Amino acid sequence: MTESRSPKYLRPLLPRDKAEAHRAATQLELLFDLVFVIAISAAAHGLGHAIADGHWQEGVIKFLLVFWCVWWPWNLFTWFASSFDNDDVGYRITVMVLMLGALFIAASAPGFFEDRDLRYMFSGYMIMRLAFASLWLRVAWAKHEYRNTALIYAGGQVLMQAYWAWLVFIVPRDHDHFTLLFVVGIALEMLIPFLGEKAGTTQWHRHHIVERFGLLNIIVLGEVLLGSKEALSEAIHSGFWGDYLLVFACGAVLAFCMWWLYFSVDGHLASEKLERVFVWAYGHFLIFAGGAAVGAGLVVAVEQLHGGHGVSQIATLTTSVAVSVYVLGLWFVRDQFAAKDSRCWIMLLAVPFLLACGWLPYGIVWLTVVLVMCLVLRLRAHPEQGSGA
Repeated sequence: MTESRSPKYLRPLLPRDKAEAHRAATQLELLFDLVFVIAISAAAHGLGHAIADGHWQEGVIKFLLVFWCVWWPWNLFTWFASSFDNDDVGYRITVMVLMLGALFIAASAPGFFEDRDLRYMFSGYMIMRLAFASLWLRVAWAKHEYRNTALIYAGGQVLMQAYWAWLVFIVPRDHDHFTLLFVVGIALEMLIPFLGEKAGTTQWHRHHIVERFGLLNIIVLGEVLLGSKEALSEAIHSGFWGDYLLVFACGAVLAFCMWWLYFSVDGHLASEKLERVFVWAYGHFLIFAGGAAVGAGLVVAVEQLHGGHGVSQIATLTTSVAVSVYVLGLWFVRDQFAAKDSRCWIMLLAVPFLLACGWLPYGIVWLTVVLVMCLVLRLRAHPEQGSGA
């Protein structure tokens, strides 16, 4: 953009230059991410407590639903901001309202884990949708070429909020098809951006989008490091008991390997074809949810050690499945498209070995070894990948 980025009260919300040089995340976007640190942590802790209490099947389903509710507003805002952020006062205030809605979602996560109470999460979404729809209406007003796209996005927000109102306030929480109706709502939500972009592709900035998704992945990996830190804290208080140190060391190495596997010089989002972009964006749900669940698995292991028991198989299985989902997600969004590169199969072939570790004695150790081997094999042919993207 050629005009000054100093905030004014209300400027036309016009598309930014998708070829803009040195485009990076703004301070407002980083503040927005900070809110989602809280929300992601709430979802991960809910999963950990459900598994520790012996309700792992129900806990996993609720975790996936809650994590999607957390990730989805972040995803919508990130793509919008990449295309239309003009940093005026109206825009800043609207984004701050979005953050308030996200805080409602984070605060309501425990209620959903306990008894499927979605009322406060609904309130958070209502706040966010009103703010988000207003941004799209500003786009429709400012740029005729994007009017259809903007109206599809804004109208979709209103229609989906009506759907969720029906599900939350009319359908009983213990209804046999409650979860199915929830999944139908998710599918409809994810259809809106596809229809909007079909009507007119927005001018998102590739480097900016890749950076924003990478930053959220770092936040997610923070949950893994947090689980590792909990193990170290217990080790310090218990006189450095060996099992605590084992969980600490394995958790830290898992986080480092997961970071390294994600940030490699072959990069992300190599094609801007619409279908490929949606695979990349939506496929990141596997990466983010898997990463957060690894942290939950480590916390479960620490809680079991604190109770005087060894690390149970359910804690090991949780961690191994979560790491497998993370690795599979990376293959899905990036490596599968490197058809001429033999490295594209390493991540996929590693998945069954990672899953098998969950059934072995000291499975968290074997899991760590296999992930390190996966990283080494993937980097071996191209050592320059060690420098990062």
